[in-house]
Amino acid sequence: MAKQKQKPISKPAAKPLVVKVEPKKDNTLYWLMGGLLLVVIVYLPSLTNGIDLWDDTEYLNNPYIKDLSLAGIVKIFSVYFAGNYHPLTMISLGTDFLIGGNSPVVFHLTNLILHLFNTYFVYLLVKRLSKNNLLAALTCILFGVHTLHVESVAWVAERKDVLYTFFFLLSLILYTTYASSRKILHYALAMLCFVLSLLSKGQAVVLVILLPFIDYVKDRKWFSIKGLSEKVPFLILSLIFSWVAFRAQASSNYVHFEYFSLPERFAFASYGFTQYLSKSIIPTGLSALYPYPTRTLSGGIPLFYWFFVIAMPVFFAVCYFLFKRSKILVFGLSMFFLSILPLLQLIPVGGAIMADRYFYIPSVGLLLCFAFGLLEIRNSMLRNIIFFLFILGLSAQTYSRCMVWKDNITLWNDEVSKNDAYPLAYYSRGVAYYNTREWDKAMTDYTKAIEIDPKYADAYFSRGIAYDNSGKFDKAIADYSKVVEINPKFTRAYDNRGVDYGRTGHLDMAIEDCSMAITIDPNYADAWSNRGVAYLNLGDWDKAIADCSKAIELDPKSAPAFDNRGIAYLNLHQGDNAIADFTMAIGIDPNSAKAYSDRGFTYNLLGQYDKAIDDFTKALDIDPNNKMAISGRQEAVERLQGRLK
Repeated sequence: MAKQKQKPISKPAAKPLVVKVEPKKDNTLYWLMGGLLLVVIVYLPSLTNGIDLWDDTEYLNNPYIKDLSLAGIVKIFSVYFAGNYHPLTMISLGTDFLIGGNSPVVFHLTNLILHLFNTYFVYLLVKRLSKNNLLAALTCILFGVHTLHVESVAWVAERKDVLYTFFFLLSLILYTTYASSRKILHYALAMLCFVLSLLSKGQAVVLVILLPFIDYVKDRKWFSIKGLSEKVPFLILSLIFSWVAFRAQASSNYVHFEYFSLPERFAFASYGFTQYLSKSIIPTGLSALYPYPTRTLSGGIPLFYWFFVIAMPVFFAVCYFLFKRSKILVFGLSMFFLSILPLLQLIPVGGAIMADRYFYIPSVGLLLCFAFGLLEIRNSMLRNIIFFLFILGLSAQTYSRCMVWKDNITLWNDEVSKNDAYPLAYYSRGVAYYNTREWDKAMTDYTKAIEIDPKYADAYFSRGIAYDNSGKFDKAIADYSKVVEINPKFTRAYDNRGVDYGRTGHLDMAIEDCSMAITIDPNYADAWSNRGVAYLNLGDWDKAIADCSKAIELDPKSAPAFDNRGIAYLNLHQGDNAIADFTMAIGIDPNSAKAYSDRGFTYNLLGQYDKAIDDFTKALDIDPNNKMAISGRQEAVERLQGRLK
């Protein structure tokens, strides 16, 4: 019998070795929180900045933001202001005014808070588009601390920039959410935020052209009936507000087609485009103004600018290769180019070739590409070193740049140091010195502006005012004469020259100049009031009353017009009318020593010595050197004592 072959005894199967792998910790939250804290630190100097900066006073001293009643809000929505239609921005500034009055810190704090929200919204947008938390965090940190954004955050007048971006980014985030969820609520909210963005600044019109790129990233077919129909409401709003924005700019004469030809504008656009790209990496040489160049002797623009026309073709060539790399790069590069394109001065607006504030929204796309490039570096240590060094450099420059915007003097000192052949820089610094009552420095800067541009009417006019404040009336008259020679329709120059003619005893010439100002602008209340003063000095009381009454009709808050009419009434022995007018002048301007003194003088004539003493005392509290009040009170005291005896 054959021996059976035994099967080998198999060992029990070994249990598989289970290695417990700890999930990789996501540090994105720390990156995000650290980034937001860094933003606060680098922008801290902005909270100590003033508000008398460039357009700040125009925005914060206008009557619209001081009336947020229903009627006031309706008025805000019905007007252009400073070459813009941005009612929501005006309401935002008005809200700050209600909270803190003219306190600068409230306005600056709101700007910083909005910038912090915008930084966080950049994180949300990139995260929802890319599903990459680290990419989103890096992009938002770059956005938050970038030095080119200082102008938008540290300048109160640029509230419109940070406010429109707030709603702009929210709209993109909501549309991105809609692209995934298909919920109509997200679409409706995206539309609402788009409208609010448009009401904050017209620049928001570019949002509509970014929506197809969101569809592209989210793998949606936008070129279909449904996809196109979704864009139609956005497009209609964009077209309407584009027209409104153009009308607003034209209303302030900010649009200047006639200055440069189309090829020249393309050269400037290419130059500006290159500058935005280079300054996004190395933000040096930043300036409040980047002036257009002066023409050469042959009448053309400097050859230097023509070399930049190659910039855009090179950019498109780079984009062609990068587009194959990632959809998120397609979105980033497209957002940068399409957002910056309307701001490249192909349609020339204002007097600058570019502006740091124009980079605020376009930077989101470009900085997204930078962050993407950083993540392409596989060596994490090298990547982190590059990122932290770049952020450290940006942060230091941003902190320093915030201090440049501290006040008018620091701002225009910086501008003069970078554009010493630009008359507006000297003129603006002259205005800053004038506001600090440094007349000699103001006149020096106005004179420098005039040397650079001998036809700079505003510089002559402002120097004339500085001469007035220095008591140099003959020099002031010479400057006002130069102004009307350059611009025969310069109403205030005629009026100011008329006042100075009156001060120097040339009353007929004073009346002639004030009359000329009235002819040019019949609603110019100051000219009527000043002509009334000339008639007062001539002793023509009836004409003085007529002119002052017209000034009051045009400007019921004109304290000088009431005071001057009161003097005319007094000379016609109409004491009650004079007292009523002086009282109105005091009610409008409680710090008018002259009005108190004039009323005190009238009370003296009427024998009401106790009231006269009170008025003269108040006049001396305001102006201790008021000679009329000193002698008038002494007379009233003596007469009162004599009467009591």
